[in-house]
Amino acid sequence: MLTVDTARETTRETTRETTRLPALDGLRGLAILGVLLFHAGHLGGGFLGVDLFFALSGYLITDLLLREARGTGTVSLTAFWGRRVRRLLPALAVLLVGGTLLAAASGDDDLWRSALSDGPWAQANLVNWHLLGENAGYWAGHGAERPFGHLWSIAVEEQFYLVWPLVVLLLVRRAHRAGTPSAEAWVAGVAGLVSLVSLALMVLLTDPADTTRVYTGTDTRAFSLVLGALVATAPVRQAMDRALDRLPARQAGGVLTGLAAALAALWWAADGESTPWLFQGGLFAHSLGAALLVAAVAVHGVRAPGGLVVRGLAARPLRALGLVSYSLYLWHWPVYLLLTEDRLGLSGWPRTAVLVTVSVALAALSTYLVENPVRYRARWARGRSGLLATVAVTLAVALFWVAAPRPPAADVDAGALGSDAPPSAAGPSPLSDVLLLGDSVAAGEALPLDAALAAAGVTLESRAADGGGGVVGPLAEATWADLPGAVAAAGPDVIVYQLTTYDWGTEQEQRAGYERLVRTASGAGADLVLVPSPPIRPDDFYAPHLGELDRAERVAREVAAASAGRALYLDSAPVWGDTYRRVRDGLPDRSSDGIHTCPQGAARFAAWLVDELARRYPGFTPADPAEWTDAGWAADARFTGC
Repeated sequence: MLTVDTARETTRETTRETTRLPALDGLRGLAILGVLLFHAGHLGGGFLGVDLFFALSGYLITDLLLREARGTGTVSLTAFWGRRVRRLLPALAVLLVGGTLLAAASGDDDLWRSALSDGPWAQANLVNWHLLGENAGYWAGHGAERPFGHLWSIAVEEQFYLVWPLVVLLLVRRAHRAGTPSAEAWVAGVAGLVSLVSLALMVLLTDPADTTRVYTGTDTRAFSLVLGALVATAPVRQAMDRALDRLPARQAGGVLTGLAAALAALWWAADGESTPWLFQGGLFAHSLGAALLVAAVAVHGVRAPGGLVVRGLAARPLRALGLVSYSLYLWHWPVYLLLTEDRLGLSGWPRTAVLVTVSVALAALSTYLVENPVRYRARWARGRSGLLATVAVTLAVALFWVAAPRPPAADVDAGALGSDAPPSAAGPSPLSDVLLLGDSVAAGEALPLDAALAAAGVTLESRAADGGGGVVGPLAEATWADLPGAVAAAGPDVIVYQLTTYDWGTEQEQRAGYERLVRTASGAGADLVLVPSPPIRPDDFYAPHLGELDRAERVAREVAAASAGRALYLDSAPVWGDTYRRVRDGLPDRSSDGIHTCPQGAARFAAWLVDELARRYPGFTPADPAEWTDAGWAADARFTGC
């Protein structure tokens, strides 16, 4: 997010020099301060600093492109992207390598494992889509255990930087060919259209159960950047200039104060995912207000630099934060994760003071030792030598991901798994293919289950879905869209459905979903095994639905009993117990998030399930757990919080 280039561009870089406005630096400082406080748990709406950065970035980048187009009649993409690379890549490369090494040295294998998993995607500026693909919820702990999870916003901006200059260039060329001076009007029109489409996508795709998809997706957040671009165009700026010109200086300052107050009220009222109106137009309204504030500050900062808001934003502390804001954003979240309450022996505001101090110190070192020298003074960073340097750094970081040491696989005690399956009857096993359905909990269990079944000569296909997978509840529609076809294509002997943590609904809805699954399995010639989800630790998100989840188990049991042998309900209480339990036999069974499993627990579940299958399928003999517990699956990045 913090990738706005407001420092003076040299004539070698831009063909003209733009003026630095102290108030815009202050806006950047205010935005990063909101993010720092939000991540420290002190300002529920501080995450809206992201939108302020987006709007500021869209405005300044578009203003830069249009200034160039007005002066030269075109836009140099190579020059633009070269400036972006010099601005962003050096500090990001240092963070990715240094942050990973710090995570490895911290002794926290979860941080280390996540850094190695997410780092290559962060380097490719696609980490927001990578995290969405892994169902890494943004609001649950703000990406806890993922030191590069905050780089989703950097990825969104980088994707904007890749596409938007090309759009502006095409519109400028179109206007030139047509012999009309309407390029900026076309840019304004396209920006307005894109912002409305992006808003519509956010409203249509919002899932009340988890708004991560619409909050971090490029398509649904584009309006935050493009609204900034819109107010940078001549038609909009001229309209704003005329409106402000008609007002006395004091009233114009009042407009600026009103915009700032409105945004401050939104920051105070918003509280992340628990504020549903944000995702039904609230974020769009905030982004529009932020864009107007940026444009008004840019105009008023020149005409009336003594105004209340302009002077406040130009205050030295905010400006100082703004000057190091990019590196501060890069480093603050890894610092927050590494300097835990246990390590510091501090909590609340005292811990926050330490976190901010350390983050600012690292940001200052990064800015003045890495960013600025490359950006302003290194002649080798330009032209052909700059291209070669970019390729070299990119390859070096890519090789780092290959060569970097990996954390040791989590210990799995095969002896603690046991096996009480009866001796198998003679003859070949009729069990050859198993299909697993469920949510992200089942997706973690699929790893040892696949190894256990493979060791016994049985193939597992997992359709367990991160962020979905339920046949009933708010996510069921997406499951049923392709489940019948997937079952028919797989042709399994057995379908195992582990009830999900989203199997919400009325009793009638739950019964209908499970009965439909029985019919689908039976129609494919497969047996259906229903298994309850492991008990979860209640939190604010799940607390309203615990009764529905308890009822889902009863309903599934009743559906299986009434299925005339087509479905079987297996109670997994021998594996998990009746309540969430973090540790069993001295090893963690469950993740600290209160939902997912650890390698030992997942292996315990796999051993239990294959034993239960062996009881029902003569000829199928489970492999000794020692044959599959050390197959490498325990090192998977899914097992965080263990």
